[in-house]
Amino acid sequence: MSNRPDTGTYLCVSLDLMVEVADPEALQAAALTDLRSRDLDAGERDTQLAQITADPTGATALRWLITPDDILGLVDRITEIDPVEAVLEISESEGALAPEED
Repeated sequence: MSNRPDTGTYLCVSLDLMVEVADPEALQAAALTDLRSRDLDAGERDTQLAQITADPTGATALRWLITPDDILGLVDRITEIDPVEAVLEISESEGALAPEED
């Protein structure tokens, strides 16, 4: 993010990404491995561990593995914009997105 003056022009970019979780236990294991590698205090680590292991869908594990910095990285090559913030929301879905009709 640069120190350029505020121009007052902001755009909100929305993205829907559907993923199929083939192995929720493996996804949880990957998140737990990542969690253990982070420098967190014991209370925060225990809280995250409980949340990841309590969610059978894998949504919490995926939320742990994808960071807002990952989202901001989608546009870091575009020099004409200055990413301001990223918000990540992951929820269970009924299935794949329906194809759009022409």
